[in-house]
Formats: sequence, structure tokens, C-alpha cells
Amino acid sequence: MPLRIVHVGLGGWGRDWATNVVPNVKAVEPVAWVDADTTTLAAARKTLTLPVDRCYPTLAAAIEAVPADAVLITTPIGAHVPVALEALAAGKHVLVEKPFAPSVDEARKAVETAEARGLVLMVSQNYRFFPAPRTVADLIAGGELGAVGAIAVDFRRNVTSLPGRERHFALAHPLLVDMAIHHFDLMRLILGREAKSASCQTWNPPWSPFAGDAAGAATIAFDGGAVASWRGSWVSPGEQTAWAGEWRVECAGGEIRWTSRGELGGPSADCVEVRSLDAPARALTLKPVRAQGRAGTLTAFAAAVGSDQEPETSGRDNLKTLALVAAVVASAATGRTVLLSAEAEKDVQ
Repeated sequence: MPLRIVHVGLGGWGRDWATNVVPNVKAVEPVAWVDADTTTLAAARKTLTLPVDRCYPTLAAAIEAVPADAVLITTPIGAHVPVALEALAAGKHVLVEKPFAPSVDEARKAVETAEARGLVLMVSQNYRFFPAPRTVADLIAGGELGAVGAIAVDFRRNVTSLPGRERHFALAHPLLVDMAIHHFDLMRLILGREAKSASCQTWNPPWSPFAGDAAGAATIAFDGGAVASWRGSWVSPGEQTAWAGEWRVECAGGEIRWTSRGELGGPSADCVEVRSLDAPARALTLKPVRAQGRAGTLTAFAAAVGSDQEPETSGRDNLKTLALVAAVVASAATGRTVLLSAEAEKDVQ
């Protein structure tokens, strides 16, 4: 039977989940919808044509009224952990949007609760679920080009007039917390390594409508010796990249160039090109991915619940991505290189 889910958080992004993601994943069945804001709930009910008797102002009311197995959380970040803890306390599995939590300590509380109750807690790091990064991760793990020495990532977008982005204009670190987290998580994926230290400088171009810095550059050192350099902008006038950015990976035996996640979240931009030291560049056949993007995370979540296995982007694993973002944010605030240690795990936002 499909996994019965209660969907909490029906703002713009939550409605996008309800419209473009959940209906396309046959492994799940939405049985109730929740939003604490009555205006938002009413708008979602009208827009999505939801049954009135399955829409609730609180998660507690939904769980009491409707049999369910799991909770999908697409609320603003500040509500992620409180809602997750409530769901876990009720014995429900949880899939939560990224960023997992405002701080590593808050996220860890949810992880510990899930583990104590034997429940699945997963974070939707959806950029992992595309063909190009999976292909690159396999290529590096196979050792065909030898050890990785350096990674360079460029991300350029201008979202000043993009509908729905206004909610990010007031964030302290809109680029790092909301967007670069995808790129940092992909670094962990393709290297199969963890970050040791991070340094970052951010700034806000004169034409930016953001209150916080909308551009930045970071350097991240990983176990094993690889160093990643990342540059990004939410307000770039330059030619835009795909959402996953433009990647160049330097290895002992050549380089890998790749990009991923095209417009509307699709894989049309996905490509991987390899150039060995003694051969011309060649395009690789991409590894097939069963379900892509957010549909991939929701499918993996249902599979993890059904098999009682820890998913790849479990809350426990995602603590490392969250700690990396926190370190980059801390470096941007202090101007110092930050070590990835318990002492360095500061607030994400």
C-alpha cells in the first residue's frame, strides 16, 4: 500500500510540492493537509482543490482525525524541527525540506528522537537525485582518473524578479543557507569525503534587493586532500548557470566537467565530460536515476520506510551538510577559517 502522508506547510513552495511532486510519486498517498495560517490554508484548499474535511490548522488535529504513516514538512525553516518533533512523538516517519534546521544542535535533537523511536527522519537534499552528480560520484569512487586534488564550482543566477523569491530578501545569508547548501552537499556526495575546514567572504552588490549578502566565495578543505573553491551569486548579470552550477574537478589523471538540474528542476542540463591527460575530451553516458529531484527524495523516503533502512540523506547524515553550511556562515561573519568540529557548529542562519 502507498505510504500515507500528512503534508504540513502549504505556502508557495509547499503548494509546489503538492502540485508538481506528490501526485507523481505513486509510492505515497496524501491523506491530510496542514497549515497554521488560516489564510494560507484556505488559499491552498482552493488552489489545489483539497477536500475540506482533510485540511487542518494543526498537525495534532490531522493525526487524530486521519490514519497516517508519515509527515512531509515544507514549512519555513524555523518550524522544521518543532513540527518534526511533534510528528516523531506521534510515531510518524518524517521527510523535511532543506535546510534541515536553523542550527546543528536543533537538528541533532530531531535525529536523536527519531533514532530513539526507531523512525525514519530524512532531509530532502534533492540535487543528489539527478543523473550527472550520480555519474560523477561513481566515476570518482571507481578511481579511473586517480585522486581528486581540486574542485571549482560557479553558480550564477539573477532572481531579483523571480516570483516567490521575495521571502528570501530578508534572510541574513540567503545565498549560503538557501542555495549553496545544495552545492556543498553535492561536494560531499561526489567526493565521498567530509569537510575539515571552511573559509568564506560574502558581499552584497549595490543593485541587490537582498538585505543579507547575495554573493560570496568560499574555500573548503576535505579529508583526503581535495580543496573546493565555490563562487556564487543570486544577483549576477552574467550568463546564468544551471541550478547545480558549473563544476570542474581536477584529478591526477585528468579533469571532469559537469553540470546538472536545468530549468523547472529538470535534468535537461545534465552532462558530464571527461578529459584524460592522454586523450581528448569525451561525454559520458549518464547513470539512470529512477526518480529525479524532489520526486527522487520522496520515492527514496517511501522506500526507506518500507524497508526499515536508513536513507542516504537521513537526518543523521545531513548533520554533516548542515555543519558545513554553519561553518561557512561563521567564516563569512568572522573573517576566519572555521574548523568542522563540535565547537565550530554555529547557527546556520
